[in-house]
Parts: sequence; structure tokens; C-alpha cells
Amino acid sequence: MSTSTTKSTMEALLQEHPVQVPVVGEDIQGTVLELGTNALYIDLGPIGTGIVLGEELNDGFGTVKTLAKGDEVTATVISVNTEDGYIELSLRAAAEDAVWEDLYAKKEASESVDVKILDANKGGLLVKINGIGGFLPVSQLAYDHYPRVDGGDKSKILSRLQDYIGDTFNVAIITVDREEHKLIVSEKVARKAEELDIINSYEKGDIVEGEVTGVVDFGVFIKFGSDGQKIEGLVHISELSWQLVENPRDLYKEGDKVKAQVIDVSNGKISLSIKNLLEDPWQTIAKKFKPEQVVEGEVVKTNHFGIFVQLEGEIRGLIHNSEIEKDKAKYVTLTEGAKGEFKILSVEADDHRISLALA
Repeated sequence: MSTSTTKSTMEALLQEHPVQVPVVGEDIQGTVLELGTNALYIDLGPIGTGIVLGEELNDGFGTVKTLAKGDEVTATVISVNTEDGYIELSLRAAAEDAVWEDLYAKKEASESVDVKILDANKGGLLVKINGIGGFLPVSQLAYDHYPRVDGGDKSKILSRLQDYIGDTFNVAIITVDREEHKLIVSEKVARKAEELDIINSYEKGDIVEGEVTGVVDFGVFIKFGSDGQKIEGLVHISELSWQLVENPRDLYKEGDKVKAQVIDVSNGKISLSIKNLLEDPWQTIAKKFKPEQVVEGEVVKTNHFGIFVQLEGEIRGLIHNSEIEKDKAKYVTLTEGAKGEFKILSVEADDHRISLALA
């Protein structure tokens, strides 16, 4: 057969079975030829051989792990002119629609998923779901992972968050936006249903024993409950002691064992009181202190209300500003630590209040 005849035959075949050159962005089907450590080779028939490399193997569903020689697979063309003559493909791009649809479905169904903590920054933790990068903000961490740090030191917070890298957390999707490529998850929401059942098992008046897990300016957090069902409650600064507390850290530190009483269960939170389990010294105060009585005391604090005077134990009285205004010069020497004699103006035990003046 002559060369011209062969050429004519090839042209005829091509006209009868035209080979369509793939274009970038097109989804094409092929058959798995070989699966290497970091590459997948796909037989694309008459148009050649495709190759999937590196990150392009990750479609978010772990498809590459399930493939075997001879399996059919769909991939997206990302380059048609590689140096080795392959058509470069992507499993990830081909599955993108399915990936985001699955994320939206998981959010709609309030489905929780396990994620590996990949990295951390001062705002939270970095994760991936279906190959899509996501963010777990500090505010959405469960109580036992929340980094309570004295003074809110950002470097200490980051150090605690970095300790979680490599751990697996169970989270729920709370924000998913394909256009902005945004995925935000919450450990707190994932636990909400389970914790809510536990929280609602407690009633006002119950006594609990637990461990201090955090001390902040506004109070103390206590973890309590049986193993596997521990939850956390807050003792507000006003419920720590019958005495005025200025800094909860003066009374408690992380790890302290304490008893407390449940004073409120609402909105998925438990409020506790330590002072309710302590004897209220004000119950006998009306018998001991009377108006016009002169008593000894020590100035412990001054603020915009007036001058606070320690009288006995946890009992403090107040020289109100209205009293000080009557004779400012008389009270100039009453700085913190000053001792003296004071006249009781009134006693209101129910309101835990004693009004004073200099004797």
C-alpha cells in the first residue's frame, strides 16, 4: 500500500471517527491505568493518557483510595500540553460541585463530623471537610477545649490552641458559602443537643461538686457531673462570697475542688452559687449592730460610691458620698488601711447594707 493510500485511509477514519481535543475545564471520563504514590494515570482512549498529581488527587471524598486498575473515573482537564505529553487532570475540580453540595446538606441536617486540627492561630483552629479549608473560632470551642487564660494573654491563648494540632474534634457546620469559599464550624453546636439533655437534668437547689476550670474577672467556671457527662457552670462574682469580691483570683485557682448550688437552669446554661452553701453572716447582724452604735473598723476600699469599711469578718459598711459631702475635710485622712471609730447610721440586713459615718 502506498504512502498516499495510507494517508487517505487515515483521513477517512478521522473523518468517520473524529478525535475531539479536550479543552481546559472540560470533564472527561477514562479508565484507571496505574495508581502511584502521588500520581494517577488514566486511559483517555484515542485522545491520549491523563495524569492526576498531588493535591489534584484529593476530591474531598477520598475517591482515590477506592480506585483500582480498570475502574472508570471522571476528571477535569487542567492542562493539555504537559512536557511529558500527558493531559493533566484533576479529581478535585471534577468533584467541586458535589463537595459544596455535601457541605450545604450537612449544615441543613445539623450533621456533626469529625475533623482533624491542622493548625492554629490566635482566633481559632484550622480544619478541612471534604478537602475544603474551614475555621473553628475560639468562641465555638466546647468548654473543655476553651483556652481560659488570665488577662486574655493572646500568646498564651495561641500556645494552648497549638496543643490541639493533630487532635480530632467533633464539629457542626454553622456557615458555608461557596462564593466566598467560607466554611465555619462549631464544636459547641455539635455538643449542644447532648449537653442540653445533661443540663436539663439538673434543677434549682441541686448541690454539685466539681473542679474549677477557669477563673475570670466576672467569676469562676466549675466542671461537674459524672464521668462522660461532665458539664460546666458559672459562679458569678456576686455568688462567690457574702463579702464583696473584687478579684475572683484572690479566692480560687484552676484545679480547686469546690461545692456549689444550682441557682438557675435556662437557655442551655447552669448558674451556680458558692455563697449559698456558706453561712450568711448578715442573718445575725441586726442583733449585733444597732443605729447610733460606735464601732471600730478599717478602710478597705474607696470608689465612686464612697468609702468601704471592714467591721468584722465579712461584714463591711459604707460611708456614702452623700455623707462625705457634708464635711469633706473630716474624711480626707480615710485612705485604704486607715483605722478608726465609726458611727452606724442604719442597718439593713436583708439588703446586706450598713451605712456609716465617722464617729
